[in-house]
Amino acid sequence: MENSDIKLKIPSANFYIEPTRAFIGNLAQSLGFSRKRVADIQLVLDEICSNAVHHGSVDATVGVKLRIRIDTNSLEILVRDTGSRHTGEKNWLTHERLSEIEANRSPCSESGHGIFIAKSLADTYEMQPNAAGGTDVRVVFGRLKPSDLKL
Repeated sequence: MENSDIKLKIPSANFYIEPTRAFIGNLAQSLGFSRKRVADIQLVLDEICSNAVHHGSVDATVGVKLRIRIDTNSLEILVRDTGSRHTGEKNWLTHERLSEIEANRSPCSESGHGIFIAKSLADTYEMQPNAAGGTDVRVVFGRLKPSDLKL
């Protein structure tokens, strides 16, 4: 399965996140990621897909696109949404909005933690507006080779 590209499109509904999470978990496990790292990958995927569904989708029919890229060194996941649920509002994740989310993040709040979790657990985290008026979130997880484990 080296150097593969997998493309998925799921409806913009919470119901479809869990099967996608299970698929990515099984894929990561088959690629040799540790159980802890598989759980990290699944959590990051859950958070960025949830953000795409809740904040970046007009309705369930539009969908969220995923591109999973596998190579000898990494597992890369790109999640693309098409824009806000709010009419006329595009690219809700501006630099100013991200700064506001970071500043207002609180342990007592149910929201605002997904971006922080994804940034903390992924080896690479990038977020940018896309041509569809939505947001692309790209995360990369490095794969360890047996030689990396030697002391």
